[in-house]
Amino acid sequence: MEYLHGGDIYTDNKIRLDFSVNTNPFGMPEAVKKAAAASEQSWERYPDSLSRTIRQSLAKYYGDGIKPEHLICGNGASDLFYTLVFALRPGKALVPSPSFAEYETALSAAGCKTERFYPGEEYGFALDGGERDFLSRVADSSGTDMVIIGNPGNPTGMAADNGWIDRLAGLCREKGIFLVVDECFNWFLKDRAKFSVIPLIKKRPEEYGHVMAVNAFTKVYAMAGLRFGYALCTDQMILERMECCRQPWSVSAPAEAAALAAVREAAVNGGWIDRTVAAVERERQFLADGLERMGFTVFPSMVNYILFKSGNCFDYKEFCRDRGILIRSCENFDGLDKRYYRVSVRLHEENKALLECMKAAGGKG
Repeated sequence: MEYLHGGDIYTDNKIRLDFSVNTNPFGMPEAVKKAAAASEQSWERYPDSLSRTIRQSLAKYYGDGIKPEHLICGNGASDLFYTLVFALRPGKALVPSPSFAEYETALSAAGCKTERFYPGEEYGFALDGGERDFLSRVADSSGTDMVIIGNPGNPTGMAADNGWIDRLAGLCREKGIFLVVDECFNWFLKDRAKFSVIPLIKKRPEEYGHVMAVNAFTKVYAMAGLRFGYALCTDQMILERMECCRQPWSVSAPAEAAALAAVREAAVNGGWIDRTVAAVERERQFLADGLERMGFTVFPSMVNYILFKSGNCFDYKEFCRDRGILIRSCENFDGLDKRYYRVSVRLHEENKALLECMKAAGGKG
């Protein structure tokens, strides 16, 4: 078996710094950590398979007509992608490249054919960089049942604003296409509402029943080991179909307790996220500048990770691994090759250590 994602600190137990996963550099908030630990008294009981308490909490957080019935929860966002495609069984889907591998893996598992669209390196792989091409590709599509996009994208780190998303959603509505928008990294954006489809869903719910927003606390609250994701859609029949084919108890008691604390943290103390966004913006620039000085091509990013390209085929991942630092090779992302890497934005001293390691490798982008 091949380990396909970042975070493989298990193959080599000498890893001291992990830049291959895109979690919050500050880790988990203390309140969230304490909530997970305090849930111990409920570990002997089955959790609520309908996640009613957390759905109510999320509905209250989003407000403006969003109801618990518009939400479904799962064991991270990936769990929900699989549940959705097995519920809807699309025959053909359109996915931009490069993007999160689990989109296509889930679609393939459900017997769906995936067609790829390549925005192009000249646009920094941004969804709206080749806007006319992508939107016309959707408009010209025949037999497409589903479109899945990451907004922000992974590994690109770029997001399209909701004006562009509105046009895409309109095209999908005309073509009878179900649109899935993965917003897991939206939390790291400076202006989250501007780049989210959820304000559009809230404003015109009757026009957005064919759209699903998927999100998770895995990254922004550093809950990768606990796992919690949720999806929002105003077409309750879609969610009912998902309920019928998902595994029960997919959200554990510790994960639900942590998620409830995270929602409270977001609603009452947005300072945690604001602090994260400010630090990430500052350190992202520091990392990008350092890599560019070494000659690497650094692509624009709006979130907590950077995609960059080497001008040679030197194996920077192995060089860094030998020195206890893990970075993400993007060789297995469709549309990329062994020259591309992704690194998360960590705390300053950690970022300095990464740059020093890359410099020791010769730093010849």
